[in-house]
Amino acid sequence: MGKGFYLTHEAKSWEQGLPVGNGQQGAVLLGGVQQERIVLNEESLWYGGKRERAVEVGKEKLEKVRELLEKGEASKAQTLCGRWFVGNPRYTNPYHPAAEAILNFEPFGKVKEYFRGIDLEKGEAGVKICFDNCKTVRELFSSVKYQVTALRMETDKEQGMSFSLGLNRRPFEENAEAEDREISLNGHSGDGVCYDVRCRVGKTDGRVCVEGGYLLVERASYVEIFFCVRTDYEDKKSLDACGRLLKEAAKAGFEEIKKAHIEEYGRLYNNMRLEIEGAEELAQIPADEFLKRCEEPKVQGYLTWLMFSYARYLLISSSYGCALPANLQGIWNGSFTPPWESGYTININLQMNYWMADRAGLGVCYESFFNLIEKMLPNGRKTAKKVYACRGFVAHHNTNLWGDTDITGLWLPAFLWPMGGAWMANQLYHHSEFKENPKEIRERVLPVMKECILFFYDYLYRKSDKMWISGPTVSPENTYRLLDGQEASVAMGVAMDHQIIRELAENYLEGCRRYNTGSPEYETEKMAQEILEHLPPTKIGKSGRILEWQEEYEEVEKGHRHISHLYGLHPGREISEDTPALFEAAKRTLEYRLEHGGGHTGWSKAWIMCFYARLKDKKKFDEQMRQFLANSVDENLWDIHPPFQIDGNFGMAEAVLEALASRRGDVVELLRIIPKGMETGMVTGLCLEGRLKVDFAWKCGKLTKIFLSSGKTQTIELRYHGVQRKVALLENSRVELEGVEDYE
Repeated sequence: MGKGFYLTHEAKSWEQGLPVGNGQQGAVLLGGVQQERIVLNEESLWYGGKRERAVEVGKEKLEKVRELLEKGEASKAQTLCGRWFVGNPRYTNPYHPAAEAILNFEPFGKVKEYFRGIDLEKGEAGVKICFDNCKTVRELFSSVKYQVTALRMETDKEQGMSFSLGLNRRPFEENAEAEDREISLNGHSGDGVCYDVRCRVGKTDGRVCVEGGYLLVERASYVEIFFCVRTDYEDKKSLDACGRLLKEAAKAGFEEIKKAHIEEYGRLYNNMRLEIEGAEELAQIPADEFLKRCEEPKVQGYLTWLMFSYARYLLISSSYGCALPANLQGIWNGSFTPPWESGYTININLQMNYWMADRAGLGVCYESFFNLIEKMLPNGRKTAKKVYACRGFVAHHNTNLWGDTDITGLWLPAFLWPMGGAWMANQLYHHSEFKENPKEIRERVLPVMKECILFFYDYLYRKSDKMWISGPTVSPENTYRLLDGQEASVAMGVAMDHQIIRELAENYLEGCRRYNTGSPEYETEKMAQEILEHLPPTKIGKSGRILEWQEEYEEVEKGHRHISHLYGLHPGREISEDTPALFEAAKRTLEYRLEHGGGHTGWSKAWIMCFYARLKDKKKFDEQMRQFLANSVDENLWDIHPPFQIDGNFGMAEAVLEALASRRGDVVELLRIIPKGMETGMVTGLCLEGRLKVDFAWKCGKLTKIFLSSGKTQTIELRYHGVQRKVALLENSRVELEGVEDYE
């Protein structure tokens, strides 16, 4: 399988299958012996059309809730929020599978050996089955250039292979037909997108015929099959392209398409590399076996490396060359009723998907993130006006392909949280710090931030002349208890809100200053400055922990999975060694959560690893990594919440990057933590803010080589192993540091 991983049994369900994708289309290969199933997906095939769900609340009701919360009548306030703020309809619609391709084979014989796996170097999935008298091989990948998913199967069985091929979309199957060498399913997904799902048999030495709604392939030693899914989400003409793309693919042939795919995929995958000593030896062990051995230091190191490399594969496959970002399951989904609609949860999950992108050399994948927030902007203006009677742009904790910004759901601990858009805006600004493209920042980043500033200037509650606080709001999905026994989630003055808003205002002012936006932004800059002057600081409670709420309330769930009040530690930059009191309080906050069972979901565990990387606590970082690998990874290396959610895969990769290299201002730090089992290794192409790239190698925990490449003239302070060095870099230069090993 090349560099990657493999298993020795077929998948029991699509959640244990092998994913491939080209950003726009995805597929999951289950690897069945007698029945192969391939789940097909398309990024924009969601059920239902655009909806405006916001109800008009207005200032009077908003102030009533605030008054009750300020008086300590949290239960009454929460009851009113449940009546007044709930959207209609309450939920967004789900992301749907496109179809399932089912291939039923005539018997091959008794299975002697079985392998299925993913080749991370080539960006493909494969199956190899050895029977008592023959073998069969299957290869599957999705091509960006040809916009198809390509399957090739071959066998050395004397009579060749014979099988039926069908497409299934039960219970949402509409128009289906089979003719010539092609099957198609098409229809309308509720009142949403129109779709066309097709598969076509290409080159083969077997006989191909149509029988009912199926294609039959008989006595073939090899066969090429191509799949294509299109919707009219972006372009009404896109549907017409499906048949044409399949014919072009069939004409080009599998090998030509594969060659182009490996070249394009490789350009992205190979522009950043992490390698460790001993990986080739451990690669011979099946994935489900080494997952059982993750207590062993070498195995933990290998798994950490493999999961990091796999995260890059998954992000390329689900987020490159497409219109929409990776959702809760990337681009893969086998259920018409997926958990949490397989949508975009923006109170951490979508953001976590992209934390690692820039440093991992995949900043190009942010284009789809931009696309989504730009769709959200006009909707968010309406939501801000209708719900809060405010100017600007707001989004809550969920969105979808239409850029929905309204309040979602009935669950009070989650739904009334107007910070989703601001968090996304902060992340776009951080992304822009890597390439520092003035045009992109002026035209695509600062305008979003400006709209957020307008909203918060109007929305923040003037508690006094000196203090403005958020509210009504929640600390995502958490609940507090008052001294009189009241339990509530809705609150005034939440730490995470203030950290997000403070970062937003600081970033906006810095961006306007650096990129000379000029006088038209002066009024908004004044608003941002006023917000900064009036926001309360992050507080430390009597226990030495950071307060999650403005007051020192008791937490109902002391080991809650969200650790929202540490946003300022990661991904924010408010809490660091430069703020020692907050830094120490963050440590105590984490310890308390973990003592009470925190970090029990995959994505939460990944976030905790990011925290410990910033806290430079190797022992706890390694222990959290061990627990993540032991408890939160399925046999196909997908993160399990449970159930499957892809954010943990990406969050774990961010933690590895944070351990290896980071930049804050002019200070670049290497090997803050060397993850357990990775004592010897190398990195190439790791990107840092300020148009900087680093390559470095280490042996037995000590750096041996450092190369720095800069896209601009700058001076940095490089820190490693207690050493501090000033390094002057010229524009477009690449410098090898001398004397890297000369330290005590």
